[in-house]
Amino acid sequence: MHTRTAVPVLSLYFLAACAGADTPVEYPDAVAADPGHYSVAFENDAIRVLRISYGAGETSVMHTHPESCAIALSSGEFDMHLPDDTTIHDSVSPGEVECYPAGAHQPENTSDTRGEVVLVELKDGAMAGTAAMPADPLATEADPQHYTVEVENDVYRLVRVHYNPGDTSVMHYHPADCIVYLAPAGSVTFQLPDGETVAGPSGDVGDVTCVDAGSHLPTNTGTAPVDVMLIEMKGRATAA
Repeated sequence: MHTRTAVPVLSLYFLAACAGADTPVEYPDAVAADPGHYSVAFENDAIRVLRISYGAGETSVMHTHPESCAIALSSGEFDMHLPDDTTIHDSVSPGEVECYPAGAHQPENTSDTRGEVVLVELKDGAMAGTAAMPADPLATEADPQHYTVEVENDVYRLVRVHYNPGDTSVMHYHPADCIVYLAPAGSVTFQLPDGETVAGPSGDVGDVTCVDAGSHLPTNTGTAPVDVMLIEMKGRATAA
């Protein structure tokens, strides 16, 4: 049902996770099983966005996730212990995206530093919205210099956004989306369709800010690059 653009994947992990999914053992949901490492940053009927944080050397308990995509916020080394007693090693870099099928695992941070991730879970039966969108062009169509699709399925798209200092865009729209900050937010202004200019949202690395659909023309008025990942929810006028 769900199709994606090319993204970095762990082929061995995919195969092992799919095999583990056939086990008769039912493992608990990640947040319910391990709230010390998993918290909900956003949730609606289609997706759930989790903040994941593991200290150096910390491990979890065996738990499950539905089909999901991970956005790494930091460098790290993880061992994924699977229900069939195999272990798959994973190395990640800041801003890297990896996608997984539904399955169970027990992560262990084998790094000597904290590992931070944002995970986008796709709920069973999720569907795209049907709301009418603004007349302006979609961001990735109007401005591919600043907006690149990393992952796409029937329900959402992960869009990487990068603005150098002084960069400006053209008027475009986004469906309802969640902004995941890959770097501290700089000074960004949004020109709105009525000509008004407002300050863009701000946040620290790993913060998740969700907004309704709309049109704007962004400009990076600061001295640092802007790096975020957007979770665009197809056909949805409101994030809720």
